[in-house]
Amino acid sequence: IVGEERKIILCGSLFYFRINKEDWRDRIQQLKYAGYNAIDVYFPWNFHETEEGVFSFEGQRDIRTFLQLAATLDMYVVARPGPYICSEYDLGGLPGYLLGKDNLILRDNDPEYLMYVKRYFDHILPILSEYQVGKKGSIIALQIENELDFYRSVCTDPKGYIGALYHMTQPYDFDIPIIACAGQGDEEHATGFYPDVLPTFN
Repeated sequence: IVGEERKIILCGSLFYFRINKEDWRDRIQQLKYAGYNAIDVYFPWNFHETEEGVFSFEGQRDIRTFLQLAATLDMYVVARPGPYICSEYDLGGLPGYLLGKDNLILRDNDPEYLMYVKRYFDHILPILSEYQVGKKGSIIALQIENELDFYRSVCTDPKGYIGALYHMTQPYDFDIPIIACAGQGDEEHATGFYPDVLPTFN
């Protein structure tokens, strides 16, 4: 249900960071002409944090324009800001500087790692909240982790980790489903079965 209407969502992936900005409208229209009514889009953390502590959402990184185009063209959006996106992207979108931090554990309920995630989320989540359905845009779901079940041998506390990510979203007035997706079908390890996060499957 979107708003008060039952909808069948037909969704295709479209990634602004792999398409010249001047072609965004055309590519969204092509998906629409092919019969889709939604796009899913990753937001690579290391594309927007251009150096440690420095964030950019301008030019090719202007996600407000991308999200406004989707809304103008009547396409719903599943927003997937990571922090890890995979997508065959450098370090799955995680900033390389994290590898130089002593004792930091990636993609786990680790306070130091989560401190850096929160700094990123505090920059991008206000924008995504602004463009959710019912506000200025058409985002119908927010994904907060991607295929953590592929990482099951490393992430020791999926429920705690997913819960920490969920709580980072709470200051930003999201009124849409918060989701995490499984890549191998192991929804427990992908989501920790955290009660406020909807399990989904790729």
